[in-house]
Order: sequence, then structure tokens, then C-alpha cells
Amino acid sequence: MFVRVKVTPNSPRKSVQIVASLRVGDKVRQKIVRYIGVAQNDEELEELKLLAESIKIQMEAGSQQLLMSPEKLARINLEAKAEKYASEDYQVDLRNLVEEQRIVSGIHDTYGALFSELGYDRVISNPKRNVSAASLFKDLVLARIANPASKMASRDMLEEDFGISLPLDKIYRMMDKLDHKAIQRLKEITYQNTLNLLGGKISVIFYDVTTLYFESFDSDELKKCGFSKDSKHNQPQVLLALMVTAEGLPLDYEVFPGNIYEGKTLIPALEKISQKYNIEEVILVADSAMLSEDNILKLDSLKEKNISYIVGARLKSLPAVLKKKILDPENYP
Repeated sequence: MFVRVKVTPNSPRKSVQIVASLRVGDKVRQKIVRYIGVAQNDEELEELKLLAESIKIQMEAGSQQLLMSPEKLARINLEAKAEKYASEDYQVDLRNLVEEQRIVSGIHDTYGALFSELGYDRVISNPKRNVSAASLFKDLVLARIANPASKMASRDMLEEDFGISLPLDKIYRMMDKLDHKAIQRLKEITYQNTLNLLGGKISVIFYDVTTLYFESFDSDELKKCGFSKDSKHNQPQVLLALMVTAEGLPLDYEVFPGNIYEGKTLIPALEKISQKYNIEEVILVADSAMLSEDNILKLDSLKEKNISYIVGARLKSLPAVLKKKILDPENYP
């Protein structure tokens, strides 16, 4: 067993652990025997290392009687290590080096900087007060960028690949901070960033809907069984409506109960985005699932607000006059 100090990227925090090396087949793996604590500064780190050495000595001794107290032996060990590493004659035999862990830092260095620059560190209210929640939110977002997965899988990946230990219960508590106001801030920040990238003008909106099912069979006011695009008709789901620009940049999204027909989501979603943001003139593009008489009538009424539309339709169901006009090559210069 040995004492390991793990550094958290972009943070002064350092985790102190007692680790054992185990051979599995032809590979050597490390197993965390005990978490000791997290140090915020060098003074706390030295105290935790001393405590870890004491506990390690006790664990290794078992029922054997020690000549000195574990604390004194730990202090002697730490002082001896410090002298050893400080010696100018100390040399490393590369053949004896063993890789304990490989930590990825590029995601935090690049996307982490973008995360803050684009303003997403303001999503959690009072980030200076809710430092832990804001940091957890950022770590999870970056983990999802690196490899989209569940919260539990993201937690495991952060520890294995990024050297960041996050208790699962803290992740779930952080999710409580993502209330309605936080979601609205998230949407506004995203919309404004997209608007800035496009020179302050959005001319085309693509709209589509998908279903997200839950590994559960309990329904509520939002999670309901309905037509599932994942063929999970016996599991509750929600409808996710996403609006993006012609360049594929996100504008907004809305969540609807899982039993709603997707064609009935178009107008409410469009009305919400037109109310929230000052859209001067835009063309909406949607597929044939959005084509209904009610939607067409309501879309026609939105022309007064400078919102035009292109909605897909089945050619065979169109009137002959319109079909002929569409198929006439002379109408396409």
C-alpha cells in the first residue's frame, strides 16, 4: 500500500488516498483502500499525508504491536521521503516506473476556458456562494462533451480519466440547483452566444422533435407513455423540441409531456421563442410531422410577425395544380 495525492485540474484541491497495487492477469491496477480527505492548501495537505501514513501503518501492522506510535512512525517516514527526494544524488531507474493513472487535462484546459468565456459559469445562481455546485456543473458538462453518458457513468469517467472524484449524491444535489431560473439563464446565454456568432441576426430556424425515454415505469405530469421513436412504448418519456440555426447552432429547446403528438408542439414552442427573444424576421423549417391544418392556419397568422415557414409535405397528397407547379423545372432558375 502507498499514499497517493491526486490533483484536481483547475483547482487547488488535492485528494489524499491510501492505494493498494493489485495484479490482474498481466496488468497492475490500483485499488483505493481508503479515502482520507481533500486538502485546500499545503498545510492541510501535509496534515492529511501524515494522517494517511499513520492509518497505512496501522493497517499494515494489523494485530502486531508497534514499538512507536503510528503517528511518530508516519512522521519519520515522511521526513525520510522528503530527505530522499531532496538528495542531489537521487536517481530514477526508468525500468522500475509503473503507471498508476493517466489523467486527461485538455478538455478542462480548452473547453473549460470556453465554458467560462461564454458565460456558462453563471448558470448556477450565486456561483461565488455555490462554488461546489458550480464546479460540479462545469465538470459534468465537460464530461458530457468528452463522452456523453449518464451521470453515474460521467462520475466514473471523471475519476478514471480526469482524476476528479465526485460523490454521486453531491451530483444529484447539484441538479436541484438547476431550477427554472437556472434553465432560463442557460437558454438566454446560449441564444445570445449564437446571436453573436451570426452577427446579431437569425434568419432561419430548423425545428424538430425527438423522444427521450426513462428507465422507469412510473408516470407523472411530464413523464408519460406515448409514441416512442426508440420503440419503448411501455416506458414513460418526454418530448424534446429543439430549435437550431441553418448552421446547426442551438437556439432554444422546450420539453413537453410524452403523450403529446409532436405536431402540437410546434406553435407553442415558436410562440415562446418569439416572446422571449426579439426576432425581426425568420423562416421556420420543419418536417411533414408538423403539417396539419391547424398548424398551417396558425403559421399563416404569424406572417404578420415576419415569421415565414417551410413545412415538408407528401407530394402525392397535394392538389394537382400545386404538384404541377412544384415539378415544373422552369420554376427553378
